[in-house]
Amino acid sequence: MEQAALKKMRTKQIIVSNLITGIIIVAFYILIQLSDIRFTHFFLCLGIIMLFLSIYGFIKKGSTKSFIPIFEQIAIYEKEKLGEEWEKEKRTENISRVVLSGLMFLQSFSFQDVTIPFLSIQPILLLFLLFVTLALINVSMLYRFRKIDRSTEAHGLKGFTKESNMMAMALGLLSVIVIFGFIVIFFLP
Repeated sequence: MEQAALKKMRTKQIIVSNLITGIIIVAFYILIQLSDIRFTHFFLCLGIIMLFLSIYGFIKKGSTKSFIPIFEQIAIYEKEKLGEEWEKEKRTENISRVVLSGLMFLQSFSFQDVTIPFLSIQPILLLFLLFVTLALINVSMLYRFRKIDRSTEAHGLKGFTKESNMMAMALGLLSVIVIFGFIVIFFLP
């Protein structure tokens, strides 16, 4: 793929991904302001969504089809570039969603006795979570772009799935520490 077309495609991907994330978080904030949603219902809904996405991913298998045209274009490009690693990555992604779905169901069960609605959450915490989420998404996308787009040989991407999963775990652990520190410093007496 030509460098200018690739750069344009990746820029669109960043914009669309950030826009979708922002809309989801703002919609979530509006939803919790308008309704009396509890933690148990929130985690149950997240678990159902994650389970649905994983089942859809397993059914879809190696297909690059997407509701959003830019994501379909990216999937075609990355499947061609990554080859077998793309299949591994999609399989790992779907298995991770199943595990996350189970964790959300467990959280839902754990929070059954908590009657405090989400309404009591401070808006500053949600803004901070939006900032952290967007930062993580952008950092992981830029890492991915750099690794995939700069590779000229197929063997250069061997082990990409394992490497990107290790990076995701490190970023996840770092974000947990940052969010926990933020909550301790600003919300606990």
